[in-house]
Amino acid sequence: MRFQVKSSNIFLLPCNEHMLHLGTIGSGLREFVVMYCRSGPKSGNMYIEEAVLTNIDFSKDVFASFKFIADDDEAREIANYAAENNMTNMVEIANRLFSTGRGSWLMPKNDSLMSSVK
Repeated sequence: MRFQVKSSNIFLLPCNEHMLHLGTIGSGLREFVVMYCRSGPKSGNMYIEEAVLTNIDFSKDVFASFKFIADDDEAREIANYAAENNMTNMVEIANRLFSTGRGSWLMPKNDSLMSSVK
């Protein structure tokens, strides 16, 4: 199989709390992150981007930046795989969050948080 689900943990992205991590898809040594924008001008949109390590010194925190997937066919394949594995099913995601008391993650805390993002 070309792709595999590496993580289906849902959490707010550190330093980008307007984005919700919905899952990580692996393909060989590459990783793609499925994200949902929960507030701001792009609220309600989903994104899949490639995670690129910016720091590989494992004695420190490991950071990654996101890179646009330039190949349309590859992006479509990854999006289809994410949909087949329910990573983009917002009803299921909302049910998971509300059942664990984290339903507020689907909504922004306040718009002042987003004023610096616009």
